[in-house]
Amino acid sequence: MGLLLAAGACGPSVVPVSPETLTPARRAVVGGAPEPGFPTVAAIVPVPPFCGEPDEAARVLCTGTLVAPRVVLTAAHCVENADAPRVFSVVFAAETARASAAQRIRVVEGRLHPAWRPGVSDLGVLILASDAPVAPLAWAARAFPADGVGRLARVVGFGADGEGGSGLRRGGLSRITSVEADAFSIEAAPAMSCGGDSGGPVFIEQDGVERLVGVTSFGDLSCTTGTNSRVDVHADFIQVAIEDASRGAPVRTLVDPDVDACAQWCRAHADCPVGMACVARADGTRSCAVAGLEAGHFGPACTGAQGEHPCVKAGSACRLWLPCSEPRDATAPGGCAAAGGGNPGLIPLVLLAWSWGRGRRAKGG
Repeated sequence: MGLLLAAGACGPSVVPVSPETLTPARRAVVGGAPEPGFPTVAAIVPVPPFCGEPDEAARVLCTGTLVAPRVVLTAAHCVENADAPRVFSVVFAAETARASAAQRIRVVEGRLHPAWRPGVSDLGVLILASDAPVAPLAWAARAFPADGVGRLARVVGFGADGEGGSGLRRGGLSRITSVEADAFSIEAAPAMSCGGDSGGPVFIEQDGVERLVGVTSFGDLSCTTGTNSRVDVHADFIQVAIEDASRGAPVRTLVDPDVDACAQWCRAHADCPVGMACVARADGTRSCAVAGLEAGHFGPACTGAQGEHPCVKAGSACRLWLPCSEPRDATAPGGCAAAGGGNPGLIPLVLLAWSWGRGRRAKGG
């Protein structure tokens, strides 16, 4: 299935990335129940760049597990677009709509397992801009239990609950039906991961402790069976990401709307502030821009009313996003691009969740 986050207008002209208004009682693992524990299990959501699109309304794309202060383990198909993580936040709260700003941590990098392809080695990691507000899972590589078939496994995620809701951490028990070299399959007993639970953890009790053994990958359309990637056979990939992050990546600055972004020359995304990306310009140079938008810079304050240029989030303020050819003190009316009008200064960002074969579905988005 595909998910489109269109940057080009506001209101009805943007493909929705927000769920319908839902009551907490109806909001994610089918057949499961709200899960007050497992604070290391977090939701992965897009960060809308436009003012008037609240972060609290962002729809859950995938689920992940914090395995180091700045490392979130998830599925590869959740981060297969290398630029997509620039517009992601990881939400460390039991309910995404109620998360505070401190519980929303921006992502600065996504990594794919080098052997990943649909159905194989479906593991990825997200590197956070700052330490998560919760302690990471005490993860260690352990062999998958030899007597795994027939045992119960716990799935946890923020995805669909079977009643039209998502965004609430839920968990429940499934039963292991088969084990392969790279993955293992489960069936509902009575719970099962569903859309939006991609990348979420699967636990098995070992020595009296529930231990991480898998990452949710794909399943059938009715959310009654699923296949999960084994973490024991991919321990090296996970450990390398943890070690890289522990070395102290360069500190990424926050967005400063008073700095001329058109003069922020860059070679790679890492050269730009958090939430911005290094983009090519018509003259062949590269500069930092709000992730998902073309090269430009922040202009005057705006209110969200419709106008010639989009009104974007700039820290705690709302500012016009202007092409580099226009001065930053332009006095054009502020606001989002007119509905249906489009804007040459914006680029659609497509976040693709893979799927293949008849009757299969990726459990993302």
